[in-house]
Amino acid sequence: MKRMVLIPLALLTSTAGFAQPSIQIGPGGVQIDPGGPREERIVREEGACTITTIRRFDPETGRRTVRRIRECDDDDLE
Repeated sequence: MKRMVLIPLALLTSTAGFAQPSIQIGPGGVQIDPGGPREERIVREEGACTITTIRRFDPETGRRTVRRIRECDDDDLE
């Protein structure tokens, strides 16, 4: 009888621990439960071009990706 009561009670308390929101404090400010992929954007100016670097990290899969986008204004190159 005790097992029938303790096992469901243990399952309920363990899932409640996962339901707590996480809080992160950093350069982007305070984030509450930021779940999902995190993204960082860095924008640089190089002459007539703008280079945007996007770094993504997915905590669920552990996958990191980096993407660089270069945009140049053709009028300023002449």
